[in-house]
Order: sequence, then C-alpha cells, then structure tokens
Amino acid sequence: YYNNFILCTEHKVSTAKCFWPNPLAEGFITGIHRQFFTNCTSDKVHWEDPPDKILVPLIFVPILLTVAMVGLVVWYSKRSDILV
Repeated sequence: YYNNFILCTEHKVSTAKCFWPNPLAEGFITGIHRQFFTNCTSDKVHWEDPPDKILVPLIFVPILLTVAMVGLVVWYSKRSDILV
C-alpha cells in the first residue's frame, strides 16, 4: 500500500507542477490521508500449523528423498563399472 501511496503522491505533485520530494505537498497529502483513512489498516492474518496428518508428510517426504538421493550417489560412486 505504501508504494502505491508514494506513486500517487508523486503523480499528484507533478501534476500540480511541484518538485518531488516536497515536504509541504507530502504533509498535505498525508494529512488528508490521516483525516479520511484513519481506519484503513488490514486485519492481520493469524498463521497456524496445518493438521498433523498434513504436516508429517510435508516434513518426512523431503527427508526421505534426501536420504534416498545420498544413498544412490554413494551406491553409484562405489560401482566403478557404470562410470566408464
């Protein structure tokens, strides 16, 4: 939201043929925003863990794949006839 606010402020100030950054224009626009949009904050999202039946596979599948890949690399590196 802040980036859009700054872009809008820059556009309006340049339309009024003022330079940017302009403390007077910024104070005016910020004052209007504070007066009319004091309650424009968005609700914070409350994060929580997924259920255990979803969380356990999400943890163990990458662990098992990592162990399997390490095992395959070790197994192939011990078999020198495949590398030739």
